[in-house]
Amino acid sequence: MSGNLSTPGDVANAPGQQTGNRRSGDADGFRGKWQNSAFGASRLRAYWASDAGKVILVATVLALAIRLFTLTRPGFLTGVTEYDDGVYIGGSIRITEGQLPYVNFSTVQPPGIYELMLPVALLAKAISTVKALAVARVLTALASTACIPLVGNLVRYRGAVVTAVACGALAVYPPDISTAHTLLLEPWMNLFCLIAVNLAFRRGHLERPVMLGWAGVVLGFAGVIKFWAAAPALVLLVLCLLLKTDRGRRVRNYVLGLVVGFVIPAAPFLVTAPVTFIRSTIFDQAAREGSPVAFGVKMANLTGLIDVYSDTGKLMLNAGANSMFAAGEQAGIGDAHSIGWLPVLAAIVLIALLVVGYVRQGRRLTALELLSLATAVIATIMVTAYSAFFYHYADFPAPWIALSLGGAAGALAGHRRWSKVAMEVFAALILLVTVLQVREMYPLQRTGAQALASQIPPGACLVTDEVSLTIAADRFANLPPGCPDIVDSLADTLVLSNGVSVQGGAQNMPAVVAQWQTWLSKADYVLLSPAQGSRRRIPWTPALSAWFNAEFVPDGAPSGATGQLYQRVNYTPPAGYPSATSVAQSAS
Repeated sequence: MSGNLSTPGDVANAPGQQTGNRRSGDADGFRGKWQNSAFGASRLRAYWASDAGKVILVATVLALAIRLFTLTRPGFLTGVTEYDDGVYIGGSIRITEGQLPYVNFSTVQPPGIYELMLPVALLAKAISTVKALAVARVLTALASTACIPLVGNLVRYRGAVVTAVACGALAVYPPDISTAHTLLLEPWMNLFCLIAVNLAFRRGHLERPVMLGWAGVVLGFAGVIKFWAAAPALVLLVLCLLLKTDRGRRVRNYVLGLVVGFVIPAAPFLVTAPVTFIRSTIFDQAAREGSPVAFGVKMANLTGLIDVYSDTGKLMLNAGANSMFAAGEQAGIGDAHSIGWLPVLAAIVLIALLVVGYVRQGRRLTALELLSLATAVIATIMVTAYSAFFYHYADFPAPWIALSLGGAAGALAGHRRWSKVAMEVFAALILLVTVLQVREMYPLQRTGAQALASQIPPGACLVTDEVSLTIAADRFANLPPGCPDIVDSLADTLVLSNGVSVQGGAQNMPAVVAQWQTWLSKADYVLLSPAQGSRRRIPWTPALSAWFNAEFVPDGAPSGATGQLYQRVNYTPPAGYPSATSVAQSAS
């Protein structure tokens, strides 16, 4: 446990300069030792009764309320809201059925999220896939919320102002809230990164070598969730190398922990498919080409201004449900090249505040401050420089930006009297942002996919470009023998083409197109996602489209929520399910 449970103070001391804990008269007994430990009742009461502790509690409750409120919107708990969540819970379900990623189905992500969701996937066998998805969404909201007290615990020794800004900024940070609405990688990666940093630091300085070893283990697993965790891991390694005291033991324990934390959970997949694992998660991911996104849009996400921009990139204080924040993945960010200069200006102002704050404090930066600033910079560069951009990418720098803002705010607030004013102003700002976000989220609703269950018989071979649709319809589990196992259609195209996406020209590669035709030829039903989503994942060519239209007929009308279902020509469904071929012949 981090040493941050000690009494708050404004200036951090090195670990070796910390005073020992005062013990009560019965300290030699078990009860006394427990009471004076980090988990003892007296220490916990003092922790939460302090000004910083109260701030952490309020910010955590606020963060939880906002994130759970999102899930109360119609369809957000069990409906179709994302592409990626279906891939992650679907991959875990496939593992429980004996199928392995990189061997039996394609993925371009490391396996950590599949392992984390295995208990939920097992639960799906007892309930249903759609209910398991709902459980995963609630757990992700809790993981995102847990980051707030972890951030607060790191800086509470600096006092209430620093803690309030760090926790408050993260609690209402728009990308963090929108990312927490379903099963995505960033909230879980951030959670384990912050747990690791809490293990690695005590009052702003590096902990003992043994604690750095445990921090390495946790950071290693964070990297198995998403390789981006390498950013804080690398910065922490540099800090260990720069600290002269116990340098050898710190570096040794930390690196060993990193290796253990990464290799053990990744080993089953490295052993079974080493070449595919490395190629798909590293090279195919790095080479992929996404839809272009304006730099101003990326800055709007990173600065949190998506609250006041419409989903088409227009500045609107009353955007409501049409804001980029509320729209999430449905925001038209790919076309918003005229978003303007305000996001870039806001980023410049934030950078200036950070510089002025840290310069004004008149002392050397602590190791924690160096870690936060360096990781925030690296994460921001990674997000803005990558060829693809999605709304949840902006959640990667979130905790590091929050920690950096908190540290700068402590210096800018200055005198105690001004600190009180700053707290009141900041509390009012957080309340205003919260009201705005609730107003934007309140009208939101998503449609479920349960109606598809009445069209698709259990046990039929179903191929789709978006498995979140079939999971929400409870038609994903237990594929029949010989049916293609398409969990992530985008990953299948990337792996087949060695990292070339549809946007990058995968449709011009005959072998990739031929393999997709082979997969589709084995299906009884094909479900293509709405808004022509399959055009971004399946390498359609005129020839492939012509073949498909000859082999399949629409089964029912297209839906803006679930897309278009197709049934194979001359396929005879079981009793109780409609024959699309017969309906089409009758209509003609």
